[in-house]
Amino acid sequence: MRSRKSLAEVVTSWLLVGLLLVAGLLVVLFRAPVLSVAGLTRDGAPSTVEPSLFEPSASRSAAGTGLIEPVSTPAEGTLPNRSTLEGRLASLDVSKLVNAQKQRVSPAYSVVDIATGETVAARSDGVALIPASNTKLLTSVAVLNRFRGDETFATTVVQPEKGTIVLVGGGDPMLAAEPASDEAYPKPASTRRLAEATAKALKDSGQTSVSLGYDASLFEDSGWAATWPSRYGSQVTRISALWVDEGKSGTTRSATPALDAAKVFATQLEESGITVEDTISEKGGSGDELARVESLPVHVLVEMAMQLSNNSYTEVLGFQLALADKRPATFAGSAAAIQAQLTDLGLWKTGARLVDASGLSRENVVTSSMLAGAVRTMATEPRLSVILDGLPTAGVTGTLADRFTDDISRPARGIARAKTGTLNFVSTLAGTTRTADGRQLAFAFLLNGQTDGWAAKVWGDQAVGTVTSCGCS
Repeated sequence: MRSRKSLAEVVTSWLLVGLLLVAGLLVVLFRAPVLSVAGLTRDGAPSTVEPSLFEPSASRSAAGTGLIEPVSTPAEGTLPNRSTLEGRLASLDVSKLVNAQKQRVSPAYSVVDIATGETVAARSDGVALIPASNTKLLTSVAVLNRFRGDETFATTVVQPEKGTIVLVGGGDPMLAAEPASDEAYPKPASTRRLAEATAKALKDSGQTSVSLGYDASLFEDSGWAATWPSRYGSQVTRISALWVDEGKSGTTRSATPALDAAKVFATQLEESGITVEDTISEKGGSGDELARVESLPVHVLVEMAMQLSNNSYTEVLGFQLALADKRPATFAGSAAAIQAQLTDLGLWKTGARLVDASGLSRENVVTSSMLAGAVRTMATEPRLSVILDGLPTAGVTGTLADRFTDDISRPARGIARAKTGTLNFVSTLAGTTRTADGRQLAFAFLLNGQTDGWAAKVWGDQAVGTVTSCGCS
């Protein structure tokens, strides 16, 4: 009797072990999707800026313009019927989309098929409106059209004469004071490593004390766009070819980022055994090079600027684009260079205007067809797809985690990816989705002038949900 009972117990135990193993396997296989659909994971990029602050790897072989050529994307699923889809979008409630005078505000939008470029829905897609942070989509495409993607920007130390060194900024937007941890991604260059290399070079030449200067003359502009109010200082650092940690100390942004970077470097030199004498001053950066550190590759810089929706990084990349395009490293030069690249790609439209690269300015105006076209370019060019992959997912991550909650917008949850753009009286959404018929589409929805910001977001979400749920062949 006892032996039978023991055998039963053994069988039961093995059954329980088997069940636990199966359960564990299911958790591994399905944990991530379940968490995503449930909205329990968060990442992605923020909007341009808090609305309350505003008033009403490279595969190309050579740099140049017009180098991004969309690859052939397999056309899967059925193409939506344009009139049907436009009719469904037109039926969305717009009663709350009114301006301060209680007049109706009309949305502008463009929805295009990624495989063919065919427009499958549009309304006022040639009207130029404020894009807010979605300007970064255009800047990203322009930068990666001009650069191969593997280029880096060097921060150097030169010695004009014995006893004097100059820290020279090369326009590395992600230059950090300290090296990143082994687990971190990405790992930007640091002034700590530069100081250590500089100290070694000085000691090898018999020098243990120097005077220190700094040179941030690579960028010609004052660093502050004329269209930015001073209170934007919490959202963007004065643009400079030399800073560390984006010119920030905690939540405070420096008004003199180059000088502050030099002070950090001086402290690190002292800690490496080099005495820094005299007052740190601005000097020309000519002389023999003692040491250098290289930035992350351009494609990573663009990726991080988009994922973080970082205004400062994006503006620096705009200045670098201007230099690569042999234009002045100014806001005007940056805007002109972006326009030139978008023109070469066939994306620039009449009536559009850019005055900065990040979308902070209310004087930027673009069309929804430009944004949808830029998204399609990203979706069809393998080098750029990582940018779209980093965008928030509808109802799941980042700035879209708490959106797409009603019956009309919910079909887009976990499927659509989009970049948000928000200023006072401005709400934009641009990205990609897949329809119920399995067709991959790029979209851009723009609203300007509405006083109810929440209603504008709801309308945009419902528009994307309507496109996603489209079984409208």
